[in-house]
Amino acid sequence: MIAQAIALYENLLEQQEKAHNETLEQREGEKMWIYQKRQELEQVQNRLEVILSKCAIV
Repeated sequence: MIAQAIALYENLLEQQEKAHNETLEQREGEKMWIYQKRQELEQVQNRLEVILSKCAIV
């Protein structure tokens, strides 16, 4: 009976560790997506600044 309890707890710990690792991978993916969107927004901002500076010259 004790061996079954230990096996059950080991199984639960493995499942918890797997879920934790999947969560970490998901968060890393979300961070990369946010980083990419930030870069895209910075590019748009730079283009707008160029356009506005050209309008100010005219």
